[in-house]
Amino acid sequence: MITTRSFAVLGILLAAGLAVFGIQVGRAVQRGREFDRYLTVKGLSEREVKADLAIWPIRCEVTAPDLGALKGEMERARGQVRDYLLAQGVAAEEIAHGLPIITDREDERIQYNREELARYKAVVVLVVRSGKVDVVKKAIQGADTLLGSGVALVRNEYGDKPEFLFTDIGSVKPAMIAEATANARAAAEKFAQDSRAEVGTIRRATQGVMEIEDRDAATPEVKTVRIVTTIDFFLR
Repeated sequence: MITTRSFAVLGILLAAGLAVFGIQVGRAVQRGREFDRYLTVKGLSEREVKADLAIWPIRCEVTAPDLGALKGEMERARGQVRDYLLAQGVAAEEIAHGLPIITDREDERIQYNREELARYKAVVVLVVRSGKVDVVKKAIQGADTLLGSGVALVRNEYGDKPEFLFTDIGSVKPAMIAEATANARAAAEKFAQDSRAEVGTIRRATQGVMEIEDRDAATPEVKTVRIVTTIDFFLR
């Protein structure tokens, strides 16, 4: 039998349930608002490093009236360039021979009536790949002395030039990411201080591309490494 007392108890329980539900909803709304309170900042880490690999493509041009003579000129040019590199301190195993480019200029001789032009031309290619960066740079700076030996250095049509590379990224990347993250937090704390808030945990973090550039044109063997991180910090 349902009595007035039963209705009263049921009403009390229902009211209590609604109160608990309201509190939970309130907390959920508050947490949702806290989740929306965040600040996006960028952190930078930058440092200079020394290149650890040098790549130097060397091209020299020779000419001859026939293929037999051309082969001899090519061997002479290779030998002189190789001797120069060894004298500069480049190891023999760091010197590789590239594929030569041979041109028959008979049509050019006939078309322009240039009988004095040697029929065959070859571009001899050697490539230095060395971890002795300072040695290679010194050799590059003194390469003009090859002209005195009758070696004509040329550039190819694609403009290949010596390269100085930094390959040991793993040795600096962790520390630079940590530094960029710390700088981002410092920037976030400054913004938060101005808005009378506090910086909380990281909501989301994105690491940008690691950039490696020459410090300047005069010292391409010195690199500037840069990492930029984008981080969302919760505010409370």
